[in-house]
Amino acid sequence: MSETMIPANFFDHRQSRMQSIQLSLQPDMLEVIFEGNSYPVHKQTLRLEEPFEHAPCILNFSDGSHCEIHDAQDKQALLDYLDYRHNLVERWQKKWYWALLSIVLMIGMLAAARQWGIPIVADKIAARLPVSYERALGGDIMKVLDETMLRPSRLSDQRIAQAEEIIRRLRPASTRVPIHLEVRSGARIGANAFALPGGTVVVTDEMILLITGQSGNELTGVLAEELAAVLAHEIGHVQGNHGMRRLVRDGMVTVIAGSLFSDFSSVVTLASAGIVNREFSREMEVEADSYAIDRLRQVNISPARLADVLQQMEHVHQRANGASSRSRIGQYISSHPATEDRIARFRAAAKQ
Repeated sequence: MSETMIPANFFDHRQSRMQSIQLSLQPDMLEVIFEGNSYPVHKQTLRLEEPFEHAPCILNFSDGSHCEIHDAQDKQALLDYLDYRHNLVERWQKKWYWALLSIVLMIGMLAAARQWGIPIVADKIAARLPVSYERALGGDIMKVLDETMLRPSRLSDQRIAQAEEIIRRLRPASTRVPIHLEVRSGARIGANAFALPGGTVVVTDEMILLITGQSGNELTGVLAEELAAVLAHEIGHVQGNHGMRRLVRDGMVTVIAGSLFSDFSSVVTLASAGIVNREFSREMEVEADSYAIDRLRQVNISPARLADVLQQMEHVHQRANGASSRSRIGQYISSHPATEDRIARFRAAAKQ
């Protein structure tokens, strides 16, 4: 091979200042020529980074310094000199249809993992997490919600005490974690109820007022049974460990996606941002509904009470004219599957 000279920009690993050099491509040795001095470098010690068509070619030296070659012909000369061979991935990147296929396959693999693989692994992990960790995480989520989406309840102490008495009546003798109720004003999320990891069940003023009416009727009789039906569904989520199962599943998806796209977020931030409006899986919702039906029967409350509440919410949602009203009233409905199917299921269960 005849001697070939290539201009390059040199960067010392100890400072960022650029220096102009020449690379002399000799058969067994590359010589770096700088300010009239020649520095021989063995070819075996050189490391070439993956080359890109419209980017400089980067050649790393063993001491941590590197140089950049910009001219297309010079880059090709260096690749030939080092006998560089593109690997399979690099060859795919040069063909748009292979690159597109790779992206589609990656998305498909991620979707398949989320649908089948991740739930199995995540549920096993969630089942082995200490209750103390679950309760601590639930407390952190509740704190974030209180600072962002929720406000102290505006209901009377008597009304809150009635709601607390209802959940005490519903609590089974044996619970997976201690269950307690928090009542909050939720102007931003409207009539809503949800369960957090660690056994906290949250119900908003707006949900209670939807049941009692704005006149503030007592939470007794049929009205108490309607709130009990809503709370029974949320207790079903607690007993099924759905909160932790969902968070571990979502966390695993976040970690996998983050490893692919370099974008990570904390579990608490992820959970707090979506806890009130992200859907449980259909499997979890069916489990919670089944638990509610069984538990309501055990305390002599008709499952039709939950159908009544869902129907009220559906009617309010349909009558709402403003977009903001629709989003607030529809929050609870949109985060649960097929309201009409659920209503039919509860009414059918009431007749059995």
